[in-house]
Parts: sequence; C-alpha cells; structure tokens
Amino acid sequence: MEQTTMEQSPSERTPLELDPRLVSIMTTEHYNLQTGRSMTIAEASGRASLFVGAVSSALVALALVGQLSRLGTAFLVFSLVVLPTLFLMGLLTFERVLQVGKADLTYARGINRIRHLYLEYAPQMQPYFILSTHDDGEETLQQEAMRSSWLQGFLTMAGMIAIINSVLAGSFGGVLLVSFALPLWVCTTGGGWSFSRVWCSTSAINMRNGYIWNKASRFTFLLKRARRSRDTHSYGRDESSLK
Repeated sequence: MEQTTMEQSPSERTPLELDPRLVSIMTTEHYNLQTGRSMTIAEASGRASLFVGAVSSALVALALVGQLSRLGTAFLVFSLVVLPTLFLMGLLTFERVLQVGKADLTYARGINRIRHLYLEYAPQMQPYFILSTHDDGEETLQQEAMRSSWLQGFLTMAGMIAIINSVLAGSFGGVLLVSFALPLWVCTTGGGWSFSRVWCSTSAINMRNGYIWNKASRFTFLLKRARRSRDTHSYGRDESSLK
C-alpha cells in the first residue's frame, strides 16, 4: 500500500467558507496596515523636508553673516554654532528614518499575507494579482521596485540624509581648523577626513540594516520557491479543470 502524503495540494483541499466576520476582520486589518504605511511615508517625508529646509535656511544665513562680517570672527563663531546643531538634527533624522523604513516594510509584509489569504479562498484570481502574495523580504522589496542588496541602502532617504550629514561634518571640521589659523591644506584634509569618517559610519549602519533584512529573507527563500511552484501547479490544474 502506497504511503499517501499528509499535505494536500491547494486544488484538492476542501473549499473553505468565507465567514462575513472574517471578511470584516481582514478588511479592517488591511486598512490599518495601509494606513500605517501612509503614516510612515508621511513621517519620513516630513522629517526629511524639515531637515533639508533647516539646512537650506542655515546656508542662507551663513552666506549673509559671511558677507556682512567679511568672513571674520562673527562668521566663524556663527558657523561653529550652526553646523554642529544641524549635524545633530541630521543624526536624529537619519535614525528615525531608518526606524520608519523598517516599520513600512513590516506593514508591507502584513499586506502580502492578507493578499495570500485572498488567494487561498479564490485561487482562480491569481492572474489578476499584480503584487506579491508572499511575505518574504525579497518579494516585498521587488514589489517596491527595490533590489535585495546592501547597495539599496544608498538609494533610500536615509542614504540621502547620510550624505548631507557627512557634508555638514566635513564643513564643521574645516571651519574648526580655520579658526586656529592653520594652513589651507590642513583645513582641507581635516574636513575631508571628517566627511569620510561620518559617511563611512552612517553608511555602515545603513548597510547593516539592509544586511539584516536580507539575511532574514534568505531563511524563507526555499519556502518562497515551494509556494510559487505550488501556486503555479494549482492554477494550472484549475485551468485544465475548467476546459
């Protein structure tokens, strides 16, 4: 007697009745997740806009003070006060944008799970779903037109803020050395070192964040392939049964 498999294919499963209460629960959860994504995007955009606006206003103020003081003591003092303040603001914005990005991906995975539930009740609707129905990291990133690579961190809003922070740190380092009346090449070297140090540190944090996400997605890679082949096989059997 042949041993039968315990797991049935989707086409052989007994059709489940979709309870109206279940529809209401999942619809509410889908709405909450979508609202959460909208809030994270709005918060990230608002914080980035506030930070960039503050930097722009500070640059205009620095230009005016430098023109009035002829790049004298008043300009140096004003620069040494404004630049580190902007840098601190940039670090806070960078960290919060990273947190918001993680939350947004979590909400996206939850929406994919609910979409997968829809297909469990109506597998014949699979050709009409454009976005992914799986919650692994690679599928979630692909539906957002992002690559599952650590290089993706440089293309995010956090990567943009990291560049601006690095420029602020380099400018502060250069101005600080100028205040000690050091040679130009020393000031330039110090500013470049400050820029490189901050950019490498923030980029490492950003890349580590992407690495952790990609590492977590590798655990579900084989499961994703199994699900995809199962769904394709199920859809093919459904089509053949309709002919």
